Amino acid sequence: MPTSEQTQEKRRHPRMGIQMKLQCIRLDPDGGDVVDMLETVDISRQGMGARSERPFYPGQRLLLCMPLTSLRGQRNIYATVVRCRRQQDGYLVGMAFDSASAGLWGGHQVEYAAA
Repeated sequence: MPTSEQTQEKRRHPRMGIQMKLQCIRLDPDGGDVVDMLETVDISRQGMGARSERPFYPGQRLLLCMPLTSLRGQRNIYATVVRCRRQQDGYLVGMAFDSASAGLWGGHQVEYAAA
């Protein structure tokens, strides 16, 4: 049986729930469309969870177009798919931001537009 320490969150950076739609560009497409729409679930300093209608594969490279509120533009963040799980209504995709892009997100320095 797992101890209370083993069941605690093992991530270095806490996740924050966030709901918004964002455009995703597959940098190494698998024969399908290059551009997808994702619906975010949560975000942390180093990664993001999102729902998708189509599957992704671990290691797949993405460019996430994050809408900004205060700047009325977007911030492009590079990410790599870590996992993709089939769910009843699509797929749950876990992504890790590239180390250079993680600095752009900066945790809470930039305010993103919620859908």
